[in-house]
Amino acid sequence: MSKKENSLKILKSIQSTKKYLIELDKPKVLIPTMGALHDGHLSLIEIAKKLNIHTIVSIFINPIQFNDKKDLEKYPRTLIQDIQKLKALNVNTLFTPNVENIYDKNFQTSISVKNLQKNLCGTNRPGHFDGMATIVLKLFNIIKPDYAIFGKKDFQQLEIIKRMCLDLNLNIKIIEGKIIREKSGLAMSSRNSLLTKNNLILAPKIYEGLKLVKKIFTSSNKLESQSVIKKLRDFYLKNGLKKIDYIEIVDKETLVKTKKIKKGDTIAVAIKLGKIRLIDNLQF
Repeated sequence: MSKKENSLKILKSIQSTKKYLIELDKPKVLIPTMGALHDGHLSLIEIAKKLNIHTIVSIFINPIQFNDKKDLEKYPRTLIQDIQKLKALNVNTLFTPNVENIYDKNFQTSISVKNLQKNLCGTNRPGHFDGMATIVLKLFNIIKPDYAIFGKKDFQQLEIIKRMCLDLNLNIKIIEGKIIREKSGLAMSSRNSLLTKNNLILAPKIYEGLKLVKKIFTSSNKLESQSVIKKLRDFYLKNGLKKIDYIEIVDKETLVKTKKIKKGDTIAVAIKLGKIRLIDNLQF
């Protein structure tokens, strides 16, 4: 490993991070993550490198965005491997605080972007997006990035963050990274490592179904949302995807459900395979 690859600065406390970045006094780009880094995360780092400014990755498994304690406990933790990946990509700084440093015992503030979390993942994951928005705002306040990069796989999260930045006048440019997929078509996710062999075989059907209904829309260009949702639900059930959390078609920016599909709308799904919940989406 070259000397340059060893130059990753690892910071754990808020105070030391603020001090270091003030003294650094350079433009910064932040990629917030919960670790268990895969090629989807690494593609966001590649976007950051093209900006040619100081690149910071945060790794923090945020407890307040988990509404299921067991889900939090089983979330993959691979910090040693993550650090090696960051070094290999010449990331400048890693911020990896502990929970007590981020949330002291009296912590009680929460950020809520109300309308954008009413449906999709917000329906069955109460408090998830409040927790997500709260930690993202804290990271923004600690690191004060000029840019932040988020992937489109979590597109509801992405739209909530963009809205939060607008509403709170945050001078941060949000950059979107495309969904990175396995060769099978399965959207890359840290949770994929928790899938059984049988469910890994089933999982690519999620994207296969999305492509199928997009093809139907492309050929007709005028479709009722409910008829497309039914076609996709039938496809999933036929192919062994029985635990469908939701299938929704929404306006990309407002996330309001659409009755008739128009170009630019997004179809989003959440499906459970065993105890692992996977999400994916595709734009019409």
